[in-house]
Amino acid sequence: MKYNKIISFAAAAVLLCSCADNDMFSQAPQEPGITGQYDYLNGYNKLKTYVDRNANPNFKLGTGVEAANYLGHKMAWTVTNENFDELTPGNAMKFASVVKDDGTMDFSTVKDLVNKSAEAGLTVYGHTLCWHSQQNMTYLKSLLAPPNYFLHVTSTSSGKNPWDASITYQLSNPLTVDKTYVITFKGKINVQAWTSKDPVQLYFWPSCEKGTQYLPGFQLTKNWDQVSLEFKASQPIEKLNFEFGFLTGDFCIDDISLVEKGTDKNLILNSDFEDDNVNSWTFPSWLKQLSIIRDKEESTNSGGEEAAKDSLNKVLDKWIGGMMTACDGKVKAFDAVNEPMSDNVPTELKTGTAGRDGSTKTNFFWQDYLGKDYARTVVALARKYGPSDLKLFINDYNLEAAYNKNAKCKGLIDMIKYWESDGVTKIDGIGTQMHVTCSLNPTTQKQNEDAVVNQFKLLAATGKLIKISELDMRLADKAGKLLTTDSVNTEEMQNAQKAYYNFIIKAYFDNVPVAQRYGITLWSQTDSPANSGWIPNEPIGLWNKDYVRKPAYAGFADGLAGK
Repeated sequence: MKYNKIISFAAAAVLLCSCADNDMFSQAPQEPGITGQYDYLNGYNKLKTYVDRNANPNFKLGTGVEAANYLGHKMAWTVTNENFDELTPGNAMKFASVVKDDGTMDFSTVKDLVNKSAEAGLTVYGHTLCWHSQQNMTYLKSLLAPPNYFLHVTSTSSGKNPWDASITYQLSNPLTVDKTYVITFKGKINVQAWTSKDPVQLYFWPSCEKGTQYLPGFQLTKNWDQVSLEFKASQPIEKLNFEFGFLTGDFCIDDISLVEKGTDKNLILNSDFEDDNVNSWTFPSWLKQLSIIRDKEESTNSGGEEAAKDSLNKVLDKWIGGMMTACDGKVKAFDAVNEPMSDNVPTELKTGTAGRDGSTKTNFFWQDYLGKDYARTVVALARKYGPSDLKLFINDYNLEAAYNKNAKCKGLIDMIKYWESDGVTKIDGIGTQMHVTCSLNPTTQKQNEDAVVNQFKLLAATGKLIKISELDMRLADKAGKLLTTDSVNTEEMQNAQKAYYNFIIKAYFDNVPVAQRYGITLWSQTDSPANSGWIPNEPIGLWNKDYVRKPAYAGFADGLAGK
């Protein structure tokens, strides 16, 4: 885009830094003016002045802003205070920003933000009470079971005899001859090849210097199986030998015990392999095809499913209670649940199962632990600790998507109906994020616009409050390639974005009844810099990176005014 001149504001900021605290707009730089190609934008007023308050008495014009930028009295502070009614903190109210690795919670930034915005006459929209992303994974996973460790043996080639491969456990003391013993363990086996007509098994041939006692083998499957064998020691056995010379593949052993019948003393040390030591397990040095490791698999709960649920419900109680206390009744609306619906199966909730909706290493899918009803718990706790007039929303993205004919929007509506079917849970509103793309291809853009209108009609039919919660806009050329900030250099491109912002704003007012209009939140005030963590180097804002108004500003303002 081309701007001939940007009025400098840095010097003014320095001169005003000593002004009184109660002069809310004097401590930050002033929005620069425009000369040149788009000087008509100087004739526009602040955005919030275009809202007809008589026709929309409860409507809030909001914006997303980082707490550090707002509290630091940076340009975002001035632009937010002057143009908007409400702010949504980008990250400050998210779980990972507040909860430490040991579970302690620091709400100091939340308190500061809520109080400072109230002083400026702005409300705060709470974002978010429950989400799968930006969680403190260290803390949450500490509440679940630690990994389950086990002995993992691999054989990369097989032989002609059972003894062609074996592992041995060395007992501390020999078994007593003619005493009866019981060996028990969990095991599983993965067979790539088995060079014998015998059943797939681990042969169990314990031994000592005097000889070997040949006992039946343990037949295993690819799943964990509990196996057991009772035998009378015919030798002063010192070594427990497991023979598997026919096998190419892997087998695993866990929770192994050897006890004299009638007693409970386990003669095998580190029998559950939780200690980082498998030195008692050996194999002959000449068996180059073998390896033994202490392996692990992640557990999903601690002390059973119910214990895991109890721990996580206590966390939610502490978290939501702490957030509501920190907000001190000043935050009247929250995203209770953020982005619950699957992209792959838009009629169902997200899940970490088989990585369908993201990695469980970086995401914590509450629903995978608490079940489909988890949102009911979140809503109940928010009602318990929050103000009596609290409004709770379910927020999600791609509700306006044309590619699946608003399938996710329909799925979310049905899920909310399910959550409310208990007759207790009350969800006040639905947030549609609307991170949209404006296409320079007329056919594609018409499909986009039709899907936007259909979305608003579907949402309005619920009778709930409807909020555009995170509106920003990318640009794509006729072939569908996304455009960078620097490549948006024609009036056609600028005006396309202007027109689509205008279309969306007007479509909201045209299709959402007055009583259901919670408001519209602009997510990104400015175009995104190249080093941004959010849609880097794309022209998504109403202002450019220097806070100079773009034609999109006019489209947005005109939409608010009904033009």
